[in-house]
Amino acid sequence: MRSVLKRTLVLVWAASIALACQTEEATEQGSETTPAVDEAAVREAIAANDKAWGDAAVAGDVEAIVQQYATDAVLMPPGAPRVEGTEGIREAFTSWFQEAPPSSTTITSDVITVTAAGDYAHAVGSWTMSGTGPDGSEYSDQGKFLAIWKSTDGDWKIVNDIWNSDNPPAGMESEAAAEEAETAPSE
Repeated sequence: MRSVLKRTLVLVWAASIALACQTEEATEQGSETTPAVDEAAVREAIAANDKAWGDAAVAGDVEAIVQQYATDAVLMPPGAPRVEGTEGIREAFTSWFQEAPPSSTTITSDVITVTAAGDYAHAVGSWTMSGTGPDGSEYSDQGKFLAIWKSTDGDWKIVNDIWNSDNPPAGMESEAAAEEAETAPSE
């Protein structure tokens, strides 16, 4: 359990460093002809993309999801190797949705930070998903994510996407329950 937490923290740290390296100072933006970044419009666009992603997931529309990602995007899913590029992303989501199609998905970017140049943004948020598992049983899950977006020809595309569940990994449920019982206040 500690190694999973440690690995997750390292990945979040690395993503944060990568984003920090992308940020340009406002003083470097340049000339008076450079328009100010409309952060509200960026946030609205990303919120609309969040909703479209969730709707496409429920519809099983893998192509609509693939269109949300840049052609060189990198996914870092929990418990799986990283996935790179359009074809890899298409294969990953096709497989995941065939295995356990969601009947409900909600994605909410709680905090969206836009770079001074206005060409990148990162979103930190939460998600919920429910559906039918491979064995026919119903599942429900929720978690958090960090997505780095890039403005490409006036459209916002995900270039890096990492997420994980708030629930313990499969097979670790009893360990998590035991830890919770140990830390619960006694009456």
